[in-house]
Amino acid sequence: MIIRTSAGHTCCLNRFNDEARSGHVFNGLVNKKSWYLLLFGLVVGGAAAWLVFGNTDVAGVFDILQHDTDMTLTLVAATTYGLFFLGKALRWRYLLEPVLEISSLRLLPYVLIGYAGNVLLPFQAGEAGRGYLLSKHHEIGTAAALSGIALEKLLDFFALLLLLIWALIAMDAPSPLAEQLGLSLAGILTFAALCLIALLLEPKATAGIIDRALSCGPQNVASWLAPKLHDAIRGLMALRQTSLILKLVVTSLATWMLMLITLYLTINAVQLEVPLAVAILVLVLAAVGLALPTSPGFIGTLQAAFVLGMVPFGTEQEGAVAASLLYQFLTTLPPLALGLICLAFLKRGF
Repeated sequence: MIIRTSAGHTCCLNRFNDEARSGHVFNGLVNKKSWYLLLFGLVVGGAAAWLVFGNTDVAGVFDILQHDTDMTLTLVAATTYGLFFLGKALRWRYLLEPVLEISSLRLLPYVLIGYAGNVLLPFQAGEAGRGYLLSKHHEIGTAAALSGIALEKLLDFFALLLLLIWALIAMDAPSPLAEQLGLSLAGILTFAALCLIALLLEPKATAGIIDRALSCGPQNVASWLAPKLHDAIRGLMALRQTSLILKLVVTSLATWMLMLITLYLTINAVQLEVPLAVAILVLVLAAVGLALPTSPGFIGTLQAAFVLGMVPFGTEQEGAVAASLLYQFLTTLPPLALGLICLAFLKRGF
């Protein structure tokens, strides 16, 4: 994240930027392996869609969407989803503060472009694309832009894990194992937070512990992993600013709460009533599914997340699928269209 921390790190970032300018870093977005991943995503998404729709009364689903959809709640959900993107842009601005002064509104088109890429490409490859585009149009190195996005993913993980812990402990689950799982995840989150605090307070000591731990394993793994972990440690030094930590925590939690509200309103828009904890479970399942290879538009993956998250708690499958389709429409088509428009304007120099 911070590109001025040390000569070694600066050299590493310069080398990364040189590779990015030559196109080597982003060949992964268009090479043969990526096409295989896209094909794999199509297979996974197609299989999920077949399993879901094969056991669903499709006519009943469309009857719900046609006659039971509350357009007022749908519009409110669309509004909160728009605020979600503003929250992502604001958080990215905070992450870029050490290396680039830029407003949230100027970052918003890049966020939308990145999400459009996520809709079309597997493994959320659009995120790397927005970092690359930002470096092409502003005075910032590619590595610095990408490291901020990597840190976003770490913050997203913590926010979602926190929501999941809340849901598992609070929900009236079919199995008492849910509460035990929630408490176990709370322990993992606490341990991870303590490790992060130790890293921020004593980065050199933490690096030494990592080196000693890696030395106990295979040498080829250690030689490959150690430089990456040391670069990550240097990048995380941006978080040593207390005010920045607070901004990132608040914006991360607020952003995911907006996403949760969007999903919850969408479920209610098709006349379904579920506990908030169930909506959280659906949100986490969807986030996990979208992080894996999936078909364009997340077809099948979102349907599976809604069915797995809602049906065990008493929702009819047709209702869960109807909610997933409405949510899919709201969260893919409008941002995809806006992202492509932003990309067209960006190419024209606006």
